[in-house]
Amino acid sequence: MKPLFVTSLSEHSGKNLILLGLGRRFQKEGCKVGLFKPFGVFPTRVDNILTDEDTVFFRKAFDLDDSLADMCPCVINDSLIEDVLEGEATDIYDNIKSSFARISRGKDIVLVESLGDLAFGGFMGAPCEMLISEFGGKSIIIDVPKRLNRTLDGFVSAHKKIGDALLGAVVNKIKPSRLEFYNDLVRPYLEKQGIELLGIIGKDPLLSSVSVREVCDALGGDVVCCHDKMDGVVEKFSIGAMNVESALRYMRKLRNQALIVGGDRTDIQLAALETSTTCMILTGGLIPNEIILSKATAAGVPILLVKGDTGVVVERVESLLGRLSLRSESKVERAVEIVNKEIAFDKILKGLK
Repeated sequence: MKPLFVTSLSEHSGKNLILLGLGRRFQKEGCKVGLFKPFGVFPTRVDNILTDEDTVFFRKAFDLDDSLADMCPCVINDSLIEDVLEGEATDIYDNIKSSFARISRGKDIVLVESLGDLAFGGFMGAPCEMLISEFGGKSIIIDVPKRLNRTLDGFVSAHKKIGDALLGAVVNKIKPSRLEFYNDLVRPYLEKQGIELLGIIGKDPLLSSVSVREVCDALGGDVVCCHDKMDGVVEKFSIGAMNVESALRYMRKLRNQALIVGGDRTDIQLAALETSTTCMILTGGLIPNEIILSKATAAGVPILLVKGDTGVVVERVESLLGRLSLRSESKVERAVEIVNKEIAFDKILKGLK
C-alpha cells in the first residue's frame, strides 16, 4: 500500500483530524499503521530526544513503538534555519529518506503529515511535492474555505502539480447552511477538474472548543478564582474592546465564551458575568476589584490574569486553537466518528492500492 500524505492549503485546516480518523480506521481494518512527519515545528523533548508535539500525540493515539527520532527526523528551529542558510545542513533529505525507510518497514500503511502545502520544505531541499514522488505516495489535500476562490485555486493548482498522486480534497468546518452548496455546486465543479471531493466536514462545536485549563496553560495565566472550574468548555472567544451596551448585545448571542478584556475594563467584565461566560482573560496584569471577584466566584467563572496587552493575547489565542483541538479523549472519539461518517474511506483505500 502506498504512503498517504495529508497536506493543506492553510494552517489549522484539520490535518490532525483526518490523520487521527484515518489512522484509527486503518487499524480497525487490521492494517499496521505508521505515522511520519518529515518536519516538525512544535519542538519538545522526550527522553532527551528533540521531537514534535504532534508526533508524541500520534505515537500514543496509535499505540506505536517506533522511534520518535524517526517519526519526525527534522525539527525546525532557529538553529536549523541558520544552518541551512549557512550551507551547513546538507543532509536533511537523506535523513528524512532514511527515517521513512525505517518507519515504513513492516507497515501496511504510513500516514505522512505535511506542515503546509506541496512546496513546504523546499528551502531545505525536501519539498512535500518531491517526497510524494520519491516515496511513491498519494496525497489528500484539506482546507477550511475562508475565501472559496482561494481554496479552489489551491486544489486545482495541487492537481496540476502532482496529477494522479492527488487522491482528492476535503473541505472542513463548513457551516450547516452551506453544506448543500458544497454538495450541489463545489463537488461537481471539482469533479470536472479531475479532483474527487472526498469529504465535506461540517463545523463541530466540540472539536472547536478548548478547556479553560488548556487556555490557561497555553497563555501562562494565573488563576485568581474558581480553581475548581478549570475544566469548563470554551466554544468562542470574544474581545471586550467596545462600549458596554454593544458588548452586552453581542455577548448575549454567544454560548460558553471566554472574554479577553483589559484588566481596567470593569464595565465589560460585569456585563460578561450576565451572559454565558466560561472564563474571563484579563490582560495587562491588573488584578480585578473585589466586586468582580465576588460576582465571578458566585457565578463559577474563573478569571485568568495574563501578561501583555489585549492585542498580543488575541494573537496568542489564535495560534493555540488549532494545536489544542484534539488533545482530550472525548475529542479523539469525536474525530474518529466524524471521519468515519464524512470521509470516503473506500475511495481512499482503492486509490492507495
